[in-house]
Amino acid sequence: MRKIKINWNYWIIRFLFLMTVIIGYKLISNYQIVLDVLRRFLGVLSPFIMGFIIAYLLNGIQKRIEFLLETFTPSFIQKRKRGISILILYLVLIYLVFIALNYVVPLIITNVIDLIALLPAFYNYLIDVAIRLESQGTIDFIPLEQFLTNLTSDYSPDQLLSQWTQALTSLGALTRSLSSLVINFFLSLIISIYTLLFKDSILGFFSTLSSKLLSPHLFASSKRWLQTTNQIFYKFISSQFIDACIVGISATILLSLMQVKFAVTLGLLLGICNMIPYFGSIFASVVTAIISFFTGGLSHAITVLIALIILQQIDGNIIGPRIMSGALNLNPIIIIISITIGGAYFGILGMFLAVPAAAILKIIITNWLENSSIEENQQSA
Repeated sequence: MRKIKINWNYWIIRFLFLMTVIIGYKLISNYQIVLDVLRRFLGVLSPFIMGFIIAYLLNGIQKRIEFLLETFTPSFIQKRKRGISILILYLVLIYLVFIALNYVVPLIITNVIDLIALLPAFYNYLIDVAIRLESQGTIDFIPLEQFLTNLTSDYSPDQLLSQWTQALTSLGALTRSLSSLVINFFLSLIISIYTLLFKDSILGFFSTLSSKLLSPHLFASSKRWLQTTNQIFYKFISSQFIDACIVGISATILLSLMQVKFAVTLGLLLGICNMIPYFGSIFASVVTAIISFFTGGLSHAITVLIALIILQQIDGNIIGPRIMSGALNLNPIIIIISITIGGAYFGILGMFLAVPAAAILKIIITNWLENSSIEENQQSA
């Protein structure tokens, strides 16, 4: 009797392809269920993800402290320099958070409450201006008073205050989830500490695993790209943070000297918005000028705006380039396009991360084109 030979590789490959198609169809047809499961899974992993992010952001500072501890000769410090550096880092962070919660945050809350209390005066001032312009015949083809009334009907002071009251009363519902937020926060801190302690072994494990799964050429290329990406991304974040702190402190001092109301809050706003290239500083300066106009008059607002423009020019031409040291080297058009696309799809976070992503993409494309031209020249030779 003749034995039938079966090509198992042929049928296994086709079976796996068919199962992949069926599973893909099920996932697409039930994408909402898949998204819910993925969202719950990410919620479970959120403390670990946040802990890794905190460790990544603090890694540069921890390495600098550890490097400073290497100058100490006692063997006790040398053997435990990483743990001591992490302890010093987190004690400093806890102290800064304590200062912020006791001094800065109450002042900001007070400024925000005072600003909300001034909203009726701002509203009445706009209406008076509209009435005067129409009575003088300056603008007779646009019903300016009616336009302002319709525009601010949904944002009237009474409605804004009622919305704030409802938001404050709804905070009671958040107290039930406060315990889980606190637990997740402390769990993230613990995970970040352990990540900083054992980062060498963690990175070594992933490096060994990648070397086993990838070819030597692909492993070397991937490692080089990851190192380049990490250098660009980390340098951008650290440089923008340092620059934002300098601008925020300088703007707060400048606004305080010019006797601008809400100087601390507006200085903090200028520092935070300065982390978004081009648009952030413009938006914060306009908001500061508008508030200065309503609280101090037109001449005061113009003076404040000129002072902020001078500060931004100093930051953009002297402070910023020295901190960044040409790490990105992007064309302004590419920066504007990347910020627009990142903000349209991912909001404020997308606007902030779009610039380093564009810089990394530029380096990848440039190196790919250079390697392609080198290969073509070798083949032609």
